[in-house]
Amino acid sequence: MNFRSGLVWIKHNSLLLSVLFGLLSGIALLIIKMQAVFSYSPDISGSEASGIAAIQLLVDGQDIYTDPEKAPFRLTQYTPLYFTIVTFLVKIMGWTGIEVHKIYVASRLVSNFFTLTTVSIAGYFIYRVTKQKIAALLTGLVLFHVLSFWFLTTSRPDSLLVLLTTLFIVTVYYAFENNDQKLWFLAIFIGVSAFFVKQSGAILPISAGVFWLIQRNFKMVLKLTGFGILTFGLYLAILPINTVELFFLNIVGGVANSASWGWFYDWTLQHWLLQFAPLMVLNALVSAYTIYYRPTGFYLFLVIASVLLFLFATSTAFKIGAGVGYYQDYLIVALIQLVLFFSMTSDLTGLKSAFIKSGTALFMIFMFLHCSLYVFMKYKSGMFRNFEALYIEDRKVAAYLREQRNLKPAEYVYICPAENFQGSFLSLFLFKNNLIPFPDLVYLADQNGTFNYDEFRRIVDEKGIRYVISPKGKAPANILGYNFANTLKYSSTMGSYDIYEAEKR
Repeated sequence: MNFRSGLVWIKHNSLLLSVLFGLLSGIALLIIKMQAVFSYSPDISGSEASGIAAIQLLVDGQDIYTDPEKAPFRLTQYTPLYFTIVTFLVKIMGWTGIEVHKIYVASRLVSNFFTLTTVSIAGYFIYRVTKQKIAALLTGLVLFHVLSFWFLTTSRPDSLLVLLTTLFIVTVYYAFENNDQKLWFLAIFIGVSAFFVKQSGAILPISAGVFWLIQRNFKMVLKLTGFGILTFGLYLAILPINTVELFFLNIVGGVANSASWGWFYDWTLQHWLLQFAPLMVLNALVSAYTIYYRPTGFYLFLVIASVLLFLFATSTAFKIGAGVGYYQDYLIVALIQLVLFFSMTSDLTGLKSAFIKSGTALFMIFMFLHCSLYVFMKYKSGMFRNFEALYIEDRKVAAYLREQRNLKPAEYVYICPAENFQGSFLSLFLFKNNLIPFPDLVYLADQNGTFNYDEFRRIVDEKGIRYVISPKGKAPANILGYNFANTLKYSSTMGSYDIYEAEKR
């Protein structure tokens, strides 16, 4: 085979080569992710500890939705389905809430299982519809790499949300394909389930309602709405929500942060716009084409769903604390739309030339490489940092307070903010006593005036905090900026912590 014929072979098999590269890259990426799963890193998925704390509380039989303005100042911003599933598995294993690392591993394994299931279902769906193996494999590989690149499906409710989003789209497709109204009810059930994983899941059943409104089938809208309300009520009855009032107080108040252009630019726009501009442009063009020609009801539905998901993601990404994770559902819908469109539309012969295929394959290879290297570099510092030593030290401090200082479950401990994850494990080992288990959420709620924390200030003034734990050599300080004044006295130093005790009244 001479050089010229070799180039011709590569040109005609470029997509296959990109699949092979993507498989190798995906295997390497999976190995990196599994190393992170079993590591002692306190956060591999973004605000991971807040989810771990919710699971601990459920394992211990405590409520995760309580009055945010009363001690302990818990503020759980996500709906509970993911936490309930992980809690069920932890209980089956016989683990307790204090076995922190085991709960970390359980959540991470469950999230990775959901993510791998998502990409497998998406790829298999594309194969069933198009009968094209390469298109199916590329769909799964692209989803796996991008979801890994964003980190948010490694140990968070997002992993279950993307799975339910994929199942929702597949169910809607077969509802159209088989002209089966029963499948629409299954789709609504999946959509409502998605809401009870994360609030953004509400867009899924809404997109179904909007589609039937556009079709002027008001009878169908009423049927689906009624079924959705019944499903919603069922979940309220069986999930650990405490009371309906406290449930909504948490999931609404927990995300009611102020909007910020600077935050949107730093955490979303610069990470999303340039890298995924081709996806957004193609999604817009294909959506416009679909609206003009309306080839099938399913393609029109994908347009509606992708537009609603994109608009919702963009509007919520302006909130302080938000990020690219809101675009995950949009990514799945847009990718399925594009793969189906370019695989099945018959009048796009010019776009299916070897030149276009080669360009697409080369783009895929660079994308696979970028995502894998990015994840490796992000996790590398955690792999080589001795987080296990931090874990062991925090466990010893917690055991010291409980066993030698007779800390009781009803007594409060406040753990001062620190750098480099110091105290992150300690707050989890002391989850029964932790006065503010989710400090970042409480800080934002206080800054935005969402909730009133005068109760915390009263507890400080009345010396109601048994212990305050501060980084060694630093004066005690709290997330709300309230002065501890003369309410504390130095008690002891253990490892890298100074322990202060309430002055006896």
